[in-house]
Amino acid sequence: MNRFFKYLLIIISVIGVVFLIGSIVTVLMIGCAFGSFDKSYSVTELKDEYYSKEAEIKDLINYYNKIKPENYSVDIEFKNDKILERLRIIYKDSSNVVYQNWNVNSNVLFTEKLKGIAGWNEEQIAVLKNKLDKANCISVEDGEPLKIGFKRSGLGMFSFNVFQEINTDRSKYNDGCEYILVNRNLAFQYGGGAIGNQCFPNKN
Repeated sequence: MNRFFKYLLIIISVIGVVFLIGSIVTVLMIGCAFGSFDKSYSVTELKDEYYSKEAEIKDLINYYNKIKPENYSVDIEFKNDKILERLRIIYKDSSNVVYQNWNVNSNVLFTEKLKGIAGWNEEQIAVLKNKLDKANCISVEDGEPLKIGFKRSGLGMFSFNVFQEINTDRSKYNDGCEYILVNRNLAFQYGGGAIGNQCFPNKN
């Protein structure tokens, strides 16, 4: 009987250890999936990042403004050379969504429906991706200000909002939470995603 309980205790212990290891691995995998281990940037670090790539960011903006469609606003984020993390196209006048999807092949832009809207070819997409890489950024979204996605952190995104117009009201871009107004040309933004903190994690 003693031997039986001894073996039973060993089996229960092994099962417990396996369950514990499995739980730890699962938590780590979930954390990685949601970006829990991604770097979080302070305002000072964002300033350093922006000004170190200011020329490349201006070149990116000039190119995007040259190829962007006249009647639509495009928000495009690259995961890699071929996969788009996010693609959203809306009508400029009504803000109605024409197309929206996540984790899609960039070839979707060359389908019959979207080719007639965006009007982009493979070379233009490759050049846009290359200019984003040179600027050390991952996305660009049409609008005023024009939003350049810098890096994701968890479900959130750190972005550079670059003002194009002199008369744009900049007051809402200095709320001390989601937005930090750097100067009349630039505001930093931290969007926390659907859940989580919507304010800058580090304003210093």
